[in-house]
Amino acid sequence: MSYVTADHVAVALDYFAENTHPALLSVLAMLRHGVPSSVDNNDAIKFGSDVELQLMNDYFRPAGGPEARPYYFPFGTGYGYSHWRDRNYPGRTLHVQRGKNPLFQKHPTDNRRWTLAPNLPDAIANGPAEAVVGKVPLSVPHLAAWFYRDREIASWKEAVDSFVKEFRLQEYGLLPGVFTTAPAADLGGVSLSPDPIDPGELLVCLQAREPEYPEPLLEIEERNVSTASGPIALVHTPAAAPGDWAMDLSGLGNLCGLKGLEEPATRALAALAAGMHVIFTGPPGCGKTKLAACISERAGFPSWTVPATDQWTTFETIGGYFPTPSRDGGADRLDFLPGAVVDSIEKGQCLIIDEINRADIDKAFGELFTLLSGNTVTLPYRRRSADGDFRRVRLQVGSAVIEDVDADVIMVPDWWRIIGAMNDADKASLKRLSMAFVRRFAFVPIDLPSASIYETMIRDAGTGSEFDVAELLDTLVQLFVNADDGLSAIGLPLGPAFPLSIIRHVESEWRLDPTRSLEKVLASALELYVVPQFQGRHDLHEAATDFFSLLVPSEAEGLSRHLAVWTGYMPV
Repeated sequence: MSYVTADHVAVALDYFAENTHPALLSVLAMLRHGVPSSVDNNDAIKFGSDVELQLMNDYFRPAGGPEARPYYFPFGTGYGYSHWRDRNYPGRTLHVQRGKNPLFQKHPTDNRRWTLAPNLPDAIANGPAEAVVGKVPLSVPHLAAWFYRDREIASWKEAVDSFVKEFRLQEYGLLPGVFTTAPAADLGGVSLSPDPIDPGELLVCLQAREPEYPEPLLEIEERNVSTASGPIALVHTPAAAPGDWAMDLSGLGNLCGLKGLEEPATRALAALAAGMHVIFTGPPGCGKTKLAACISERAGFPSWTVPATDQWTTFETIGGYFPTPSRDGGADRLDFLPGAVVDSIEKGQCLIIDEINRADIDKAFGELFTLLSGNTVTLPYRRRSADGDFRRVRLQVGSAVIEDVDADVIMVPDWWRIIGAMNDADKASLKRLSMAFVRRFAFVPIDLPSASIYETMIRDAGTGSEFDVAELLDTLVQLFVNADDGLSAIGLPLGPAFPLSIIRHVESEWRLDPTRSLEKVLASALELYVVPQFQGRHDLHEAATDFFSLLVPSEAEGLSRHLAVWTGYMPV
């Protein structure tokens, strides 16, 4: 199967400008609707602008057209006006045309019912070209190139036959006098394509035929106009993908040194390639944020990491008004400052949000729920443009869009993703993830490494140390790896980041003071890295105190006191 190309559409548009009249749209709408060609008023059937609008919705609404005028109307010369029309065009301009054109006959007592002129082929062929449909016979191949530009077709003949059938040309006797199915040499000289037209390429083709200063778009200025080929600068397209989420698994390599995370990496990459945003969940320190950055890097996408906090609002994610210095040295003025999400989109970076469940998601994401569902969203802010005007900030989803004179368009690439990391041990924050948020993400669990991998990681980290760390390593294996008598046993599993940090810290303390005992440096490291993970977990205080007393008995009292600061434990 094949598709019409942008070159075919360009040929058709040139043909329409020379050979068609705007009334052609009403004629085609009536033909498709089955309006009778009759002299008898009793044959009249209901017909109105809603039928014409449906035809415009089906074939005259290119993806990415201006928000206020989404319909591209190619029939006629244009007379220096923009080809873009709003949804009121049928009920306004076409309605007036129907009332003046003898081809369309309104019922004398019911203005909702119409017929076409009797002997329709003769009425069209013998009427003045400029007042009916255009220069006849009209070429069906050119019409099919425009109408079926997005449709998969087997051949030009199939497209032409489909047009003849859809618009009942044979039934009304309009072949071959009013319409002709003869092959068009200027179309046949361009091969069909195996791929559909890129929406951005189509918009550029359409905009190249806009007058430099189209009358209905008075606010278009010189900065938007290319003197070489028309105002094609009005077409916004998203940034090209610097990488590919659909990469082969082998491209992940050694996962940037992360061990035992092959399964979550595979799942996450599959979800990202399927168009989903992703959140890694798991114990603290198991490599969630590092894995997010690694997958982005290996897939070829730049990323930016930000930590979420419980103070986040839409100002931190979307943005808001903020005082900015005046360029002329005057007083500061308020302007829109993009937040992390909007900023990452503008800069072409995927956004990695660490500790995402620390934020009150509903409060922080606001209008972004619409964006995360794959829909365009216009933000409740205006941003100052280079000419000093304030335009609405719009996050535009899609492959291309025509600039709205009142919109500051930010294109959202289809490859842009949010990748979050969330500690599932942080029970107090889990309730903040509303279902509206959850259904927009794929949640990929990351468990602790298997006992053998975890122990190997700890012992490898101590290899080559200038100190005797054998006893320290044994203790850390007991603390972090053993499920029966370690932190996991009391309800707080922690990932490899913690024991590896403790090893480096102990070595650092011993360099500063080699006389320190193992218990003292271990207690110091536990207080700095492990104890804060018990924040708000007063239910674990007694079990943790007992456990630490076995590990560092000489430091147990002080460690327990400091632990209470984090757990909030109050003895009964």
